[in-house]
This record gives sequence, structure tokens and C-alpha cells, in this order.
Amino acid sequence: MGANGDKKSKGELIMIGAIKSINLKKNKGVIILLNSGIRDKSNEAKIKQYEFDQRSLVRNLRFNDLCDRFADIDVEFNAQPNSRKVEIITRVFENESSKFFRLNVLALNKDKYDEFCEHAESYANRLKLGEVTTSMIRRIYSRIMSAQNVTDVKMLRPHFAYLSGRNEDKYILRGFMALLDDLVRSMEIDNKKHLNNFKQFLEAIVAYRKYVGDDK
Repeated sequence: MGANGDKKSKGELIMIGAIKSINLKKNKGVIILLNSGIRDKSNEAKIKQYEFDQRSLVRNLRFNDLCDRFADIDVEFNAQPNSRKVEIITRVFENESSKFFRLNVLALNKDKYDEFCEHAESYANRLKLGEVTTSMIRRIYSRIMSAQNVTDVKMLRPHFAYLSGRNEDKYILRGFMALLDDLVRSMEIDNKKHLNNFKQFLEAIVAYRKYVGDDK
């Protein structure tokens, strides 16, 4: 059926994707198709992209919902087979790996470390699809790894905002900066474990980003 409806037309495919870019002036954007499982290693497949606009949203969604704080969100959407046009975006939700990191990174325990690594690899693939490379975050990475205390890391929050602003068209990078900012905001000033775990998290993301390839 037409956009703004609430049912799927016959033959449409239900898929999960991430917003790659949004043109706020024209209310148009691009979604990249994501693998549904965090263990899926089909990242070598050709990247599929789908265009959408204001008419692609169900009634209870607004265009601004898709770019609120440039959060790490995924979208569920329908499209016709062999089409590159979104029929309808039905749901917006937080990326699974991003949610895991937000809830677990600062207090990460050994019993969740395998799950942590799986999410780190999945998130690295997400960065790859969004054309985010380690060179883009090299300066921030260096300053975080050399931080002596939590205050040093909190002082980098404006740098997250600056990098996000410099890359207005890279929504996955902006989502990553929003995730870093959320974690840093939650860090307790005198908590050494928070600092060490945050560094360990960023090390893992960079390591897996290099591992999944296409890193410049």
C-alpha cells in the first residue's frame, strides 16, 4: 500500500538497516542494509542502499525522529524486491550492539567478555558499511588512550561534537560519537575501572575495524 500506511504490500521484503545519510533540507535520506545477526560474517557482500523520504514514514513517525541527537539507531523497513526505494519505514530502534555497550561497557565483567567481542565485531562492520575508518578517529583515539584520569576523557566531549559536526553526512560516524559521549557522561570522576574499561572498549572497536577490512 502507499506510504504512511500501516500494512505491507504483497511481495515487499522486511529488512533492517541503518541510516547512512539524511538531507534535512530536502527531507530525503539513504539507508544501508544491515546483517540481522551479530555473528553474520557476510560483510563481504555488496552493500545495498535504499532511498527514502518523508512519505516513507508510518503515521506515528516524524522525519526528525530519524536524526534525534544522531543516535545509534536502526530502522525496520519494507521494500519491493529488486527496488532501491523504501516503501515504508515501520520502526526505529536503538542498535543492538550500541545498547549492549551503553549498558555494559563501564562495568564490564569477564563473564560477558565473549559477548562484548561479538558486539565489537558487529559494530566494526557497521562502521565499515558507513565508510567510517580508523584514520577518522585517530586523534580522538590517541587522546583517550593517553588519558590519565576520567576528567581527561570528559574534556574530550567537545571534540566528539566537533568531529560529528565536521561529518554531517556520515550518520553512522555521528552515531558513534553520540555513543562515546553517552559513555563518557556516565563515567564517575574517581572511578579508575570506568576509565580502563572505556579504553578497552575503544581499543576493541579499532582492532575489529581493522580486522573487517576496507580501513584506510
